[in-house]
Amino acid sequence: MKFDEYILEELSFHKWKLKSGFEFKKNKVVKVKVKKFSPEETSFLFSLSMAFGLNFKEKDSIEILKFFVDKKIIKPNGLSNFISSSKARKNAWKK
Repeated sequence: MKFDEYILEELSFHKWKLKSGFEFKKNKVVKVKVKKFSPEETSFLFSLSMAFGLNFKEKDSIEILKFFVDKKIIKPNGLSNFISSSKARKNAWKK
């Protein structure tokens, strides 16, 4: 048993979670690059999440965008295209 595993076992840690700014990549913890959202993008993402009935807060823009990218509604790095395309916004309800 490794020393760090021993400490976690002694402290009774069974499960832990990384903060939202970090993620695992190839058994390493790396910091997630944070995208700065404009006020228009923030309000758009929040209103989109409200339209879909999701329980996000307005400050959760990164989580909202990640949710819609995971559901393949918005393409990665394609938020501005999604906002400007009425056809893409209309097709979001079909997915």
